[in-house]
Amino acid sequence: MQMSISEFKAKCTQVVREVGTKYQTVELTNRGKVVARVVPPEPETKPDPQSFFGSLRGTVAYQPGWDEPLGEDDWEACQ
Repeated sequence: MQMSISEFKAKCTQVVREVGTKYQTVELTNRGKVVARVVPPEPETKPDPQSFFGSLRGTVAYQPGWDEPLGEDDWEACQ
């Protein structure tokens, strides 16, 4: 749907509500040229928990001895 900026200015609240409920785009014109678009929001989607868990599987590389205690020199360097 197209409408002039002056018409949009007069019916702004009504047009914005319609865009949000009917999910249609409104093109605003100035002297016959489209200068802006009022578009409905993208539907909100919640992330799928199944896609989150395990998504980093295989991305960590463990080195031998990663779980051994630090030596005295390494311990002092970390403090």
